[in-house]
This record gives sequence, structure tokens and C-alpha cells, in this order.
Amino acid sequence: MISQAQEVLLKQYKEKAFISAILAEEACNYYSFIKNIINIPLIVCNSVMVCVNSIITDQDTLKILNIILNASTGLIIGMISNFKIYEKINQFHQLNSKFIKLSNLIDSKMTNELENINNVFIENIIIDYTNITESQEFAFPTKIRNKIKKQYENRLSLPLSLNADIIVCENNVCCVSKGNESPNDNNV
Repeated sequence: MISQAQEVLLKQYKEKAFISAILAEEACNYYSFIKNIINIPLIVCNSVMVCVNSIITDQDTLKILNIILNASTGLIIGMISNFKIYEKINQFHQLNSKFIKLSNLIDSKMTNELENINNVFIENIIIDYTNITESQEFAFPTKIRNKIKKQYENRLSLPLSLNADIIVCENNVCCVSKGNESPNDNNV
């Protein structure tokens, strides 16, 4: 049997995993939308290229138009690659699944087997949560972080990615700043 403090800790990790899953889902949707917006000009360029190659018979004009359309296509593909849109979509989709599984595991154990929860289970939950967050390569978009923080602040335990706004370092002293405060204002 676990203490009340351990039960509160477990509940906090369940909430953090739940919020992190929402963040990941929103980020995945955000980058999927961007991918779709970027893909529209790519589709248009390729369609125009097919029409141009079928209609225009003047080789010099055809050559110039093909260069322009190929350059446009290359630019769009380069943007997708440079901003790692597909990698971000994949990462946030995977994070969403992992955080949901962790949240569900905690919820199930607390609901169905509360008397069987022990220190090892709690430690494993903390390790699993830490491993999932450490595997994250890309940050959640600020717009999404702010929206979720505003929605759940003071209602659920928030993950660190929502609690820390800005880390400010002055004179080898670092602290978390919640706006325009200086490190000295936090008595660090």
C-alpha cells in the first residue's frame, strides 16, 4: 500500500502524461496542417509542368518554363526537408501514443489495483515519463504550449515544458523567468 503523498505524486504524473499527450496531438495536427499547406503548391507545380510539357512546342520557352517549375518544386521540397515537417509529425504522433499509454496505465492501476501499487511501480512510472520526455527532439510550438497552459493551468499538474517559460542566466546564475522578471527578482 502506498502513502497519500505517493498517491498524489502518481496522480500528478498521470496528469502530466495526459497534458503531454494533448500537447503532442496538437503539435502533430499543427505540423500536419503545415505539411498540407506546403504540399498544395507542390501539387500545382507538378500539374502545371505536365500541362506545359504537353501544350508548348517552342523548345526555348519550354526549357525556361521547366526550369522555373523545377526550381519551384525543388524549393518547396527543400522547405519541407529543412523544417523537418515529416519528422516532427512522426515524433509528435509517437509521443502522443506513449503519453496516452502511460496515463492509461497509471489510471488503470490506480482504479483497479490501488492496494497493489508499490514504490517500484511509482519509480518505473517516473522513469518511463522521464525517458519519453528525453526522447523528444523537437519542442512543442509556443502557440500550442500557451493555449494548453492557459486551458489547464491551476486545474491539473502541468509538465515542465509548460511550467518553465524562459530560463534566464546572468552572472553564472540561471533561473526560470515568468515574463519580464530578472534573475535577481527571484532571489536565486
